[in-house]
Amino acid sequence: MPKGTIHRETGKLRRAPLGYALEVDGGARWMLDINGSVRQLIGKRVTVEGKRMGFDLIYVDRIWHEGKPWRRSWLSRFGF
Repeated sequence: MPKGTIHRETGKLRRAPLGYALEVDGGARWMLDINGSVRQLIGKRVTVEGKRMGFDLIYVDRIWHEGKPWRRSWLSRFGF
């Protein structure tokens, strides 16, 4: 899949050496570029939506838990 495509993935949010990672069902792992803190969601099942920026990197626009939007990047507030 090309860079810049929109992805929506669901899995368990984990702490990674340089930030956060999403472990999806089947064993795949996405590194996440998230603005702000999501410590409250570590270890919980979440859905992330954002742009793919590298081989395994997603720039997160939205992240939510239990069907409620939780956090958006500050740029998305301005329509980016």
